[in-house]
Amino acid sequence: MLCVTCLAGPVRTAESAQRPEPVAASAQIFEPVAESAQTPEPVSVQRAARDEDIRSELQAVFDRVPSLDRVNVQVAAGVVRLDGTVLDAESREKAEQLAAELEGVVYVENRIRESTSLDEQLQPTWTRLQTLGYGIIAKLPLALVALLIVAAAGTLGRLLARWSGPSFLDTRNPFLQNLIRRALQAVLVLLGFVLALDLLDATALVSAVIGTAGLAGLALGFAFKDIVENYLAGTILAMRQPFAKNDEIQVDTFHGKVVRLTPRETILMTLDGNHVRLPNALIFRSPMINYTRNPLRKFLFTAGLGPNDDLAHARDVGVSTLERLTGVLRDPPPQALVLELADSTVTMEFSAWTDQREANFLRVRSEAIRMVKIALESAGLTLPSPGYVVQVQRDGGAQQDAPSALAPAGPEEQQADVSVDRSVEKQIDAERSVSDEADLLDTSAADAPSARVRSRSG
Repeated sequence: MLCVTCLAGPVRTAESAQRPEPVAASAQIFEPVAESAQTPEPVSVQRAARDEDIRSELQAVFDRVPSLDRVNVQVAAGVVRLDGTVLDAESREKAEQLAAELEGVVYVENRIRESTSLDEQLQPTWTRLQTLGYGIIAKLPLALVALLIVAAAGTLGRLLARWSGPSFLDTRNPFLQNLIRRALQAVLVLLGFVLALDLLDATALVSAVIGTAGLAGLALGFAFKDIVENYLAGTILAMRQPFAKNDEIQVDTFHGKVVRLTPRETILMTLDGNHVRLPNALIFRSPMINYTRNPLRKFLFTAGLGPNDDLAHARDVGVSTLERLTGVLRDPPPQALVLELADSTVTMEFSAWTDQREANFLRVRSEAIRMVKIALESAGLTLPSPGYVVQVQRDGGAQQDAPSALAPAGPEEQQADVSVDRSVEKQIDAERSVSDEADLLDTSAADAPSARVRSRSG
């Protein structure tokens, strides 16, 4: 027989079966609260908030940029749509770039249009002009000071233009004096402009101008190298004055008298009356012989004597003849030297000095050769020359030698004119009188060598 109490323990009544257990009841109370806290916000709400943030940020940027203040921004699902007008294509591209750089932007639809309104196109220019005008008005006091600096530099430059320059640049040549004065004036005025622009804070403009001028000068220098070289050489020659008007010079193979020195070339007149124009660069870099700078000039000539002649007697005859000639200087004295002993002749060299201010060099030399020849022949000295002895056989007669080729000396010869030849110089003076070319030669340089020679001899 079973116990009623034992059976009642495990058995559940209908009421107990329907009643929830305490633990289960507790779980049912807290579980709905946990589920409601972890439920995410709808995606559309978050996207809309983010779109609004992008629109607000981008619109705030555009409103603060003058060229983009007419652009409207709309954002939906990360797609940015730009509407409105701008003044140029660069602003349109800039707006699109700013929108694309924002985080969260998926795509940019650019519908911005370029404005065709004349008022809108001219508005930036008018604004810049207004800003520039206000800036100029604000800088008027500085501008007045800058003008005073330029005026002072110009006045000082004009004062310096009356000065021929430092002592080492002093010259009596009018053209060179004017060149030096203008150079000093230009440097001073340029310095005044630079100081004025620096005061106005426009040194960038100065740098740009100087840079452009430097590049232009370099290009022109390469393009006109020969011309620039000749002008520079002419300036240096004008300062050094290596020759004067009417000086007889030889440069390379060109020989003549100086007509003038121009900024680009030197003009010579050859001794036969032809004009030669030599580039100044050629004269500057070539060896030059100036036959006039020292008025005392030595001439030489040789004479052949017989091997049996008395050489000492021939020397005395030749030297005494030279000493009596007009145009030959006694100091330094003439001289004769034996140069060479050959098989059938002895070569003797005669030399003497002449003053080109008083006698013509070529005429004196020519007359000296003639008179020495006559004197040697008159003294019984032979002047051998290539010859042949012809023997003639006559019927019944002995052989006779050919007559002597040496003719007896005649009476003393009259000396020819050896005065200075001014024919070329007269043509040069006539050419200068009709030409208006610039001349860089110093008018007083021609007398300077003569004065030095006179002081040295005295």
